[in-house]
Amino acid sequence: MKCKCGTGIPQGRLDLGYKSCIGCSSTERYHCIPITNHKTGNTIQIVPKEVAENINRLANRKGYGVMSGMKNS
Repeated sequence: MKCKCGTGIPQGRLDLGYKSCIGCSSTERYHCIPITNHKTGNTIQIVPKEVAENINRLANRKGYGVMSGMKNS
């Protein structure tokens, strides 16, 4: 099957019910954030783009975590 722009649509995308190619799609991509349960049991949470960007921004801030109070002696 071909999209309205003439590009072929991959079978996997057709199986999911999409009728257009990625370039013509108006559906926003899903994003995810890591959920750490313990060092070997991690999962991901699917969230909207804005939520993922905000959580990643907060997690990457300077002075985050236990080591924030440590100074070089």
